[in-house]
Amino acid sequence: MYFVEWAVRRPWAVVIVTLLTVVVFGAGLLGLGLSSDTRAYFSATNEYLLELEDFEKKYEHNNNVLFVIAAPGGKVTTPEGLRAVAELTERAWQLPFSTRVDSLTNFPYVTSEGDTFIVRELVDDPEGLSEADAARVEEIAAADPLIVNRLMEPDGGAAGVNVNFKLPKEASAEVRRIIAATRALAAEIEAAYPGLKVRATGNVMLMGAFMEASLNDVQLLVPISLMASGLMLFIFLRSPTALLATVTLLNISALVAMGAAGWVGHAVNPSTVAAPVIIMTIAMASSVHVVISILQYRAEGMEKDKAIVQGLRVNAYPVALTSLTTGIGFLSLLAADSPPLNQMGALVAAGIFVNYLLTFSLLPAIMALLPFKGRLDRSGQQLQTLGRIAVKGRYLWVALIAAATVVLAQGLMNIRLDDDFIRYFDERFEYRRASDFAEQHLTGLNIVEFDLKAGSDGGVYDPAYQRKVAEFADWLRTQPKVLSVTDITQITRRIHKHINGVQASGGQEGAGPLPDDQELISQYFLIYELSLPYGAEITDRINVARSASRVTAILRGATSGEIRELNGNAQDWLAAEAPDHMWTRGTSINVIFSYLSGINVRAMLLSTAVSILVIGVIIAVALRSLRLGLISLVTNLFPAVIGFGVWGLTYRDIGLAGSVLTAMTIGIVVDDTIHFLSKYRWARRQGKTPEEAINIVFGTVGVAMFVTTTALVVGFSILALSGFEVNWQLGMQATIVVIAALAIDWFLVPALLLFGDKQGGPSEPT
Repeated sequence: MYFVEWAVRRPWAVVIVTLLTVVVFGAGLLGLGLSSDTRAYFSATNEYLLELEDFEKKYEHNNNVLFVIAAPGGKVTTPEGLRAVAELTERAWQLPFSTRVDSLTNFPYVTSEGDTFIVRELVDDPEGLSEADAARVEEIAAADPLIVNRLMEPDGGAAGVNVNFKLPKEASAEVRRIIAATRALAAEIEAAYPGLKVRATGNVMLMGAFMEASLNDVQLLVPISLMASGLMLFIFLRSPTALLATVTLLNISALVAMGAAGWVGHAVNPSTVAAPVIIMTIAMASSVHVVISILQYRAEGMEKDKAIVQGLRVNAYPVALTSLTTGIGFLSLLAADSPPLNQMGALVAAGIFVNYLLTFSLLPAIMALLPFKGRLDRSGQQLQTLGRIAVKGRYLWVALIAAATVVLAQGLMNIRLDDDFIRYFDERFEYRRASDFAEQHLTGLNIVEFDLKAGSDGGVYDPAYQRKVAEFADWLRTQPKVLSVTDITQITRRIHKHINGVQASGGQEGAGPLPDDQELISQYFLIYELSLPYGAEITDRINVARSASRVTAILRGATSGEIRELNGNAQDWLAAEAPDHMWTRGTSINVIFSYLSGINVRAMLLSTAVSILVIGVIIAVALRSLRLGLISLVTNLFPAVIGFGVWGLTYRDIGLAGSVLTAMTIGIVVDDTIHFLSKYRWARRQGKTPEEAINIVFGTVGVAMFVTTTALVVGFSILALSGFEVNWQLGMQATIVVIAALAIDWFLVPALLLFGDKQGGPSEPT
């Protein structure tokens, strides 16, 4: 305690050093940027990400904006509606970094011309359209599987304009430019055509949603967290000096951690935005134990400086232990296969370390500089009454907690590792509203891509390969949630039909037989490619070497679990029905996100087990009791079981947040147990009986346990205000776990201590 005594004697020196530190690390905040990278959640070695990147090297990057033009209560396939689509198509080429525009009006339509065929835009003269022309366009589009449910709603109520962009790997500034121009263009089209509604979704808009989520949470959650912290401390402490000291600590802890992130070049994403809120919550919970002790000693008549030193002395051991165990819990997130979770774990652990240093330096300095009075109320007496109830009814409490745990554990059977990537953002985000609009009026937004290899250069023209691709595409169309499937055989069939006048198609484009001549198919595609309108390329469907082609399945309303199921079934079909060289598994940004939670569950299993074991060993060694170490572990695994059980009975689905919840909260919920067991051990060594020791614990540490739990509940509940699903689920689940942990500490731990402790005499040190 020499340093604490020095800080009390030289408070201004501590304050000045702290201010200089704040300035240095605060400057790092200027280096923090907002990340727009949707792939930031995957490590560079993630196998699914590597597959997607390999796919994009063959074909085009799917950096797109999808405009949806709808005519509520009417049709967009009128002369005016088609002119709106054509104008939007033409102007979309002027969007920054655009490389390709596909729409209903510029769709490459194949028609017969003598003994050959030509390819023209479906609407090549939008200004001269008559009602009959518009009706003919709708008729053609409704019969074409490459258009319907992709670029036009089956009844003509909506149409789509899909714009692709070429972006650098980190393109935050470029994304902001595109989004601003996109929204302006959508507003201008709506103004020019009053009967139409225009919404924009797609991957580029998704990137913008990630940035908006980060910014919204910074602007919403951090101020609310500060206000909630100040209000709670004012209610519980009723001391302006203690309030100022504690709020200063939690602010500096968060600032230094985030400033350090800025200095090392980290970009803020929706998950790392949660770090300051979590740091402030844990810092407040830790500091309150010390502050309440100081106020209690002061109320007992101790001089101010002595009360400060004594309050820190009696809490030095448990605060060090709780900081260490909480830090270990968050550092275990480094094992997650998701960089944002790695960063959040490291940032929170850094904030906890900073708060620990400030607790024994800046906190006593501020308390020494400013006047404060002691605080002695009836809270301790009331909690001692609660302690006596816990002791007297210990058999009943054990039975009730055991029964409740068994009942709630049934909810574990309901848990599904499932989420919906498209709906990571709630309705306050324009991206979510536009995406719901698109799925309601036009198409699905979950895409699964398959890269089917032909086995040799030019092999995509092999009739046998084309027949197998067609079989696979037909099978995909029968699968649940699949809305549309695109493959190269649809092009082959429509060309063959128009050249030979095949009538076996039933009037539908892309239907009918496939030719059996490889050379003929090759000629079809050569003429087709040379005839494509400006901006359209065949290389978005076939690779340059003509040795592979892509099959695209569009799903509507599919969850991650349903995407994984389709992908698995597709792999089984290819393994059973196709040549070995055609086997592949689906990829896309939707696919890799569907596997994210499962990947992190597997990555966190070992890390969680190790962190639990390490925390248990630390507690056992620190308290010099294997029994107390085992009690702490057993009782702090119960909250996780209860938390997941409650979630399984109410919400069922867990995603990315659930994969790291146990590892993160085990270090938090064990804190109160450490304070409880430390105080109990101290009282027993003073000669108190087990019952008397428990009574002392409730009268002293019990007050701080109530305050810290309330602080944790409020802090994590604030995360539930986030519009980003990972954050609000993490907040809700952690809140349930923390509440369960307090109940177990108050009603189960006393019973376990009494069952195993010797009655009467003091506990002997080992």
